[in-house]
Formats: sequence, C-alpha cells, structure tokens
Amino acid sequence: MQQLAVRLWPRGPHAGGVGWEAAIEQLPGETVLAEDGGVVVGWAGLSGGELVLQADPANAEAARTLVGWAVEAAGSQELTVAVFDGDEAACSAVSEAGFVRRPDAAPVVGMFRAAGPGRASLPEGYQIRSVRDGELDARVQVHRAAWRPATLPWAAGSQPTIAPEATSRFTAANYDQVRRTWLYEQSRDLVVEAPGGTLAACCIAWWDPAVRCAEIEPLGVVPGHRGKGLAGAMCLEVASQVDALGGDQVFINVGPRSDYPAPAGAYLKAGFEVRSRARIYQRSAASMT
Repeated sequence: MQQLAVRLWPRGPHAGGVGWEAAIEQLPGETVLAEDGGVVVGWAGLSGGELVLQADPANAEAARTLVGWAVEAAGSQELTVAVFDGDEAACSAVSEAGFVRRPDAAPVVGMFRAAGPGRASLPEGYQIRSVRDGELDARVQVHRAAWRPATLPWAAGSQPTIAPEATSRFTAANYDQVRRTWLYEQSRDLVVEAPGGTLAACCIAWWDPAVRCAEIEPLGVVPGHRGKGLAGAMCLEVASQVDALGGDQVFINVGPRSDYPAPAGAYLKAGFEVRSRARIYQRSAASMT
C-alpha cells in the first residue's frame, strides 16, 4: 500500500501517512486490496459511510473493482468518497457507480512548504533532536501527553464532550510497529527537550526519496509547553533536513478548521500554504433506485 502511494503521489496520500495509519491501526475497519501479479494496484476501505479509495490508473479495472466491492458492501447506506485532483480513473469509476460530486462540500486540502535550510529560534533551554535509544518509553509518553483528548486546543465553545480521564490510544506496541514501518528513520523521529531534560513535543518526518517529499505525521506539543513556537520550530527542522537530503517539499495532511485552529495556524506561521487536493463525491439513496 505504501509503494502504491509512492506511484500515485501527489494524487493520493503520502506513503508515510499510509504507514503511520497502518501501524497505529487507524485504517478503515473494512479494507481490501486489489492485486495484479502479486503487486498491490489498489485498495479501498469503508468506515461508516465513508469510502477511502486508492487505485493505480495504469490498471484500468482496479478502481472499478474496488468501487464495486464498496457499493455491494455498503448496501443501501449512502457513501461519500474523496477523489484526488487529477485522478481520472477514480473519477470515472465512482461516476459509473452513481456517485456525483457534491458542489456544497469543501475540497479536501493539505499543507505544503518548500524544503530549505534554517532553523527557528527556541525558548532558552529547549532543543530539537532525534529520539535516542533508551528513551522509547519517554517517547511514547510525550505523544500520549500531547494527544490527550481533553487537553487538545479546541476553539472556545467548540470542544466536543470528552471524559476528563480519557487518554490517547497510542501504546508502546503501536510505537514498536511504527519503528518497523517502511520509511521510518530514527534520525527523523524528532523530540523537543525542555529545560531539565523532559520531553515537550514530538513529530515524525516520513521522508520518501522517490517523490522528494517528507510528510510530518504526527506532530504534538504537551499542553504546558504550547504557545512557545515548538511546533513551527520542528517543522522548520524537518524542512532543513529534507533540503539536506536533496528533497523539495514538506507535507502535512491537515487544513484550517474553525473549531480546531491551532495546528494549521502554527503551520501557516512556519511557511506552509494550503492547497486543494481532492473533491467529495456522494452516492445517495436516490442514485440506487
């Protein structure tokens, strides 16, 4: 699936993001592969009423086969799917199956920044570095602290109902799987060390030399250290590393949200720009009759 993502980029997810979601068990609950001669030429997943579809345009039947599976599996349930800009094969397959583009739906976006040298200044006593052998437990804990649901930086009045005791689902077993995933490299598994030696933030840069682009996934800052520019500083460190590797771009699979504005705001300050990537298509009950 990651290698297919390499062939499809940028008309699909980055291979790093696919690897991350697989490692932490966030792919759709129902996921199937299309193969040709032992090579994955497409995959599809269903989660609720959402279809995730990726297919190699060089294999004309892959998209049709996967869409057909999804329609049959969904039965009378309405489906939506994001079709990436320029993916004519997927567009044809979903249109033939009765999906129509939703003109009222905002496009799916991502954020991109050119690679380049330079680092942001950090507060006194903070430093960015790679995670070290022997601190893997601390690396898991800084992720869990940064992604504790009740403390995420929602906009005022937009926070969903979350139990105060809820915790991140990220575990040591997840992290072990992440570290075994293709494109993971410990030197690009970054942390911010705070004064006193505790970890204040973390991110992973998934560098793909074939497409000359790295995806940052995920990036998190511990609540007590937010507002200090740590997220932007890590982004600039990744941009510098990618530049040194001969790469062109850094990508983050996120966009501006009024209910959750902090991440995109930090990335915009770090030089990222928002780009449209996909459009939403829907198969309604009316199209099934």
